Amino acid sequence: MNTLAKVQIPIEKIYIAINSPKTLNAQSLIAANKGILINNVSEYNAMTACVKEVSDAVKAIEAARKEVTTPLDAFKKELMKLEKDSIAPLNEFIESAKHRMIDYHERLAVERAAAEAKLKAEAEASMRQAQSIGDIMASFTDSLYTTSVETNHTKNVRTTIKARTIGEVDWLKVLSVQFAFGNLTAEDLIGGLPKAMKELGVDSIDGIELYESKTQVIR
Repeated sequence: MNTLAKVQIPIEKIYIAINSPKTLNAQSLIAANKGILINNVSEYNAMTACVKEVSDAVKAIEAARKEVTTPLDAFKKELMKLEKDSIAPLNEFIESAKHRMIDYHERLAVERAAAEAKLKAEAEASMRQAQSIGDIMASFTDSLYTTSVETNHTKNVRTTIKARTIGEVDWLKVLSVQFAFGNLTAEDLIGGLPKAMKELGVDSIDGIELYESKTQVIR
């Protein structure tokens, strides 16, 4: 059996990055420029330089963090593969056993339905022939008990209703039901809509507004 290699975590590197002159300078710049309005090109350029220095500090801390966590990520992947390989045959057995148990449960249901139908038919025939209610009960109490005991000893079988496509689907109705129940929100559908519309050559959609959102990019 393979043994996993020991992992050395250079945790001190992220603390060094957090307390580096670059980060301390970024903190000073933030304090000095917090809430300042930009009124001219010179101030705009100064703010650009300020944002770049703060952004560089962020990138330095992120780089240090990645240097610390990369060995952990590799170790985690190794552990997950070991876990997956170990539990695969166990899960395979569980699923196979569950299918067999469900098959047995369904066979019992068929047998129970048949037994109940037979019992009902015999009861109806007996009622036509019986002289009293007592004759009927005496004749069928034992049969009813046997049917109940022999066909109701499976347990923990959960029945759920699921959906699947079987042909042409009324997707508008599907969407309306999903929206009404709260399974979908408008944000779920319009997130990548502008790009999709552009790629498909769709100029407009009723009820949808395409608008410009500006973001300052620092290079």
